[in-house]
Amino acid sequence: MKGLDKVLKDIGNLSLEARRFILVLLGLVAFVAILYGRESHHWEADIEVPPPKLKLKEVMSAMLDVVERGGMEVVRVRQQHDIGEKSKGKTKDGVNDPVTEGDMASHRIMFHGLKRAFPNVAVVSEEREDNEGHAEMPNLNIEEFHVIGEEIREDRLTIWLDPLDATQEYTEVKQANVRYNLCITPLGHIMLLDSIRHHTDEHLKFIVSRAHTGNLKEQLAKYLTPTPTLTYAGGAGYKIWEIISGDHDVYVHKHQIKKWDICAGAALLNTANGRITDLLGKDIKFDNVFDYKVEDGLVVSMYEHNHLVKALKKMLE
Repeated sequence: MKGLDKVLKDIGNLSLEARRFILVLLGLVAFVAILYGRESHHWEADIEVPPPKLKLKEVMSAMLDVVERGGMEVVRVRQQHDIGEKSKGKTKDGVNDPVTEGDMASHRIMFHGLKRAFPNVAVVSEEREDNEGHAEMPNLNIEEFHVIGEEIREDRLTIWLDPLDATQEYTEVKQANVRYNLCITPLGHIMLLDSIRHHTDEHLKFIVSRAHTGNLKEQLAKYLTPTPTLTYAGGAGYKIWEIISGDHDVYVHKHQIKKWDICAGAALLNTANGRITDLLGKDIKFDNVFDYKVEDGLVVSMYEHNHLVKALKKMLE
């Protein structure tokens, strides 16, 4: 206070012009200080806080837990007399597209369980239902496996889910075709434990969808010698595994397919050094939750993939 009194007395002894100059200067200093304070505040508020990280061990544990419990629900419903079969409409080929209580019971456990554990991670499921049912918190600490890597930002993860693949075969009690597909991207690489067989039969073995065949059989017979073997089967996961195991050479799908049908199979295929592209030869990406359709068909193979794509393109044209 004594210092301030002295400054005021000194100002009083100055000329009018000098006092005006000092007052204006002090005003400018005060204005700049206030402005800087506000800008600093906004700058601090605008700093982007990075999304939190998740432990990979917990994410993988949760996925293994929900897929096992979801699969148990699929089995339980199939053992009932009434599996709640309904129709979602028809495919582009006019084939019935069914859904059952097995699909929905598995969806409730897998989708809502994962969302409960990781509410900010994008989970994309084939099925839709607001009713969570009894979605338990998944087990986040399964000890039977090891994960390479510690943490990953939650905004970099997308989980693709098909709670029951090959529903038509499920209704017909053809269990060999039924799969539960759960895939996490960009972490989709799991070591294969089954042996992979590679045969040298000159006859190419094609496997195609029961519901989306079109005139593929005639087209293949017209252009390929010797005439390839053609197997009709349901379930994209099952058909991709047939390629990985070596029981078939090429899986061709002529029409649109959803990414939750193929993401898990694509991850396994990558670990076995196979290829999956659309019919134009473009790689399929799984990083955009809104881009969930593959419009230009599908080609899956373990070898000579580029040559197969070129040949199929000419045939199908």
